[in-house]
Amino acid sequence: MPMSVFPPTSTAKSAMPLDEIWQALVNDQLVPFFQPIVNLADRKVLGAEALARWHHPALGVLSPVTFVPVMEERGMMRELTELILEKSLYACRDWLDSGYDLFVSINLSGLSLADQQLPAYIAQKARIAGLPPANLMVELSENTLRQHWDTAAPQLMALRAQGFGVAVDDFGVGFGLEQKIDNRCFSALKMDRAFVHGAASNSHLLSILSESVALGEKHGLTTVAIGVEDAADLAVLTEIRCTAVQGYICSPPLPAQGLIPWISAWENG
Repeated sequence: MPMSVFPPTSTAKSAMPLDEIWQALVNDQLVPFFQPIVNLADRKVLGAEALARWHHPALGVLSPVTFVPVMEERGMMRELTELILEKSLYACRDWLDSGYDLFVSINLSGLSLADQQLPAYIAQKARIAGLPPANLMVELSENTLRQHWDTAAPQLMALRAQGFGVAVDDFGVGFGLEQKIDNRCFSALKMDRAFVHGAASNSHLLSILSESVALGEKHGLTTVAIGVEDAADLAVLTEIRCTAVQGYICSPPLPAQGLIPWISAWENG
C-alpha cells in the first residue's frame, strides 16, 4: 500500500482566537481535505469524506479542534457547513470531469436538521455545481439522529428520494436506532472508530461490528469502518464482509488536488 506524500496535519495546543477564525473565513483559509473510502473487495476508491481544515498563513494546516469548538460556541457552524459543502461539491465535480466517478461525503449537525428546507437547499447546491445526487452523501451521527429523529426522518427520506446518499456516522451502540435503519432513510452505516480499533483482539468489539455489518446487509446498506489503522483490524473487517474502510491505513485526509494522484498510485500499487 503506497504511503501518502503529504505531511501530517499540524495541531495547535488550544483553540484559536475568534478574531483569527473570522479572518480565516473572510480570507478563504478554511477548506475541505478529503479522506478516501476504499472498497475492501477490490481496493477501488468509492469516494471521500470532506473534513474541515485551516490553511493558517503562519502555522500551516490546522485540525478542526483549533476552530470548530469556537465556531460551535459562537453560532458559526452554518457558515462553516455551507462553505465546506460548496467547496466539496465543486471538488467532486472536478473529479468527475477527470474521469473519476466518486462520491463526496459531508457531515451535517443537528442544527442543520432544524432547517425544513434542508433537502431543497442541498439539491439546489448540487444542481448549481453540476453534481448528480448520487455523487453526494450526507452524514449525521448516531447520537444526533437519536436526539432529533422526528425532525430528521422526513428530511432524510426526501434526500434519499432525490437520489442523495445518507449515512449514519459513528454507528455502534445503536440503542433506539436499530429499528429505524432501512434504505428509505439511509444508504450507509459508518461504524464508530471506538468499535473498530482493536477489534481483532477484542471479541466484544468484533461482535458489535459483526452485528452492525449484518444490520447493513439486511437493509442493503453500504457498511464503512472508520478510523482503521491496524492490519489485523483490517483483516477481521474483511472476514465479516464489511463493505469499505476509511482510515490512516489507507490514507490521511488529502487536499482536493492530491486525491486523484493518490488514487492513481493506490489502485496501481
